[in-house]
Amino acid sequence: MTHAAWIRPIADLIERNQARGGFFVIFPEYRPDQFLALAKHLGLAYFDYRDEVMSEFGWDADRLSLDELDATLRDQAVAKGTLVSNVEALLATKSADERKQWIQRFIHGSWGRTIIIPIVINALQVPETHQRVYRIAEKTLPEQTLINRLSF
Repeated sequence: MTHAAWIRPIADLIERNQARGGFFVIFPEYRPDQFLALAKHLGLAYFDYRDEVMSEFGWDADRLSLDELDATLRDQAVAKGTLVSNVEALLATKSADERKQWIQRFIHGSWGRTIIIPIVINALQVPETHQRVYRIAEKTLPEQTLINRLSF
């Protein structure tokens, strides 16, 4: 399957929402190669939250709050729409209730530009049907190559 084939429904979803706001794209497996492909195809900036923010805090990264995550997302959305990967690294440090509340706050928030967050681990906590959520079918993604596995 080509990139355009699996990305087209996501592009349509964003277009239906006037390319503004927060979106979750639920992936069937962790595929950073496809996160990057999605960002490039849609003309979005790519930002790795774990590498760019959490890594600076080392073992204390779990002390980052979800409000601080929101501030980072707002900063990223100022100049350009952005795909923000590895947000789940921070979500994993929070309680189930905190994650659920943040997920609701994110998809109902006003972000100004497009912000896409790929989700794998917390997929069950994202609403099944929502106008800002797209679930990728397992067989839809291109096969992962050895080169792609080694590059991430």
